[in-house]
Amino acid sequence: MLIKLVPLTRVTQTFGTTRTFVTTPGAGLVEAPRLVSTGNHVNRRSLEEVGERMVKIRFCDDTSSKYPYVWLRENCQCPSCFNSDAVARLFLTDDLDLHVRPKDIQVCDGSLEVVWNDEHTSRYTGEWLYQRAFTPQARQLQRSSYRLSRMMWGSEFEVPRIDYRSAMEKDETMLELLVLLERYGVVILTEASTRLGSLIDMIERIGFVKPTHYGKDYQLKAVVSPNNLAYTGSKLGLHSDLPYTQDPPGTTWLHCIHQHEGKGGDNTVSDGAKGVSILKERHPDHYNTLLHTPIYFQDQGFHTYDFYKITKRNTITLDEEGQLNQIYISSQSRDSMMDLDPEQVYDFYVALKVFNDILIEHGITIKTKSGEILALDNTRLLHGRKSFDPATTIGFRHMHNAYIDWDDLRSKRRLLQSSMGVSLT
Repeated sequence: MLIKLVPLTRVTQTFGTTRTFVTTPGAGLVEAPRLVSTGNHVNRRSLEEVGERMVKIRFCDDTSSKYPYVWLRENCQCPSCFNSDAVARLFLTDDLDLHVRPKDIQVCDGSLEVVWNDEHTSRYTGEWLYQRAFTPQARQLQRSSYRLSRMMWGSEFEVPRIDYRSAMEKDETMLELLVLLERYGVVILTEASTRLGSLIDMIERIGFVKPTHYGKDYQLKAVVSPNNLAYTGSKLGLHSDLPYTQDPPGTTWLHCIHQHEGKGGDNTVSDGAKGVSILKERHPDHYNTLLHTPIYFQDQGFHTYDFYKITKRNTITLDEEGQLNQIYISSQSRDSMMDLDPEQVYDFYVALKVFNDILIEHGITIKTKSGEILALDNTRLLHGRKSFDPATTIGFRHMHNAYIDWDDLRSKRRLLQSSMGVSLT
């Protein structure tokens, strides 16, 4: 498993040497030099009007991009149009002239200066324009900052491991942890100790714990009268957590305080992205059924207060690019009430069963040791648990569970990239 990291450099008019890093889980960063073009000032002879709505700008590294006038006007960086402290636009859509044109446009000291037909003056640095170019390369960099691409895996996969203390103390290790979790959806933190609170310390180093109707965090132990099957020794099928909430947690973290020493208690884990890919290729009809059949999920009980949660959603959902967004599966909380015609029900069960079998076939089994933390992408991975007998002398199993959303995880990753000067390719 290789992750390539390319440091961000201040872009100049020359060709220079920057640094490329590669990393494997637990191995840190290894440097390998390479030459890249780093010119980003606007060439004085680079302006070319394209029709009536945009200008083409050429940079000193000989790359170029078109920029619509309406976009340039809305994104004026002057204090009247943009608050640099809040990093927020002051210029409102109310005031936007869709037919805005430049009265004068020129290059000055490597920057673009525009006097608009309403006499407003805007200045854009070459670096600012270069970073926001409407080119495939610049757009791909932004997509990578927004969300890293996923690496699918199957039954031969070995879960990457990261040292807990190193991630707590070193930004480089924390960045590696976040990248691995976003790429593969699963990471094990080792040597976290069995101290209650170690999990919360780690999550709060990243961002905020996401509370639910079960509280801020949970002690998962077998109890006499459970309000959730997690508090039993029963087998749990592959599922995503809290599909009965409007905004399920982005990731789930399980800190093993004490592992069941007998048979069972293992976590089963499967890459839903891999499963969806196989289902779509081999069984397109079943894929479409799960993509377009809305199902109810529910959770009822008492924990601090009475609750009755219901959502209605498709098993597989896609993002704006048609790629997997999220999977909602949970035998224990899928409602028996179905808003379907009777003729649709059998087709749904067939599709769900085929998908479940694929997930099991390509999944893995993990039995964490006491003092290890298992972090899982709850939007993509499905996880379960093998049954165990909590009544035996070796039956005690204690897990500390908490959630953190992808908003916070990706925010931390971007901040570390910025502070360390690292761009992910």
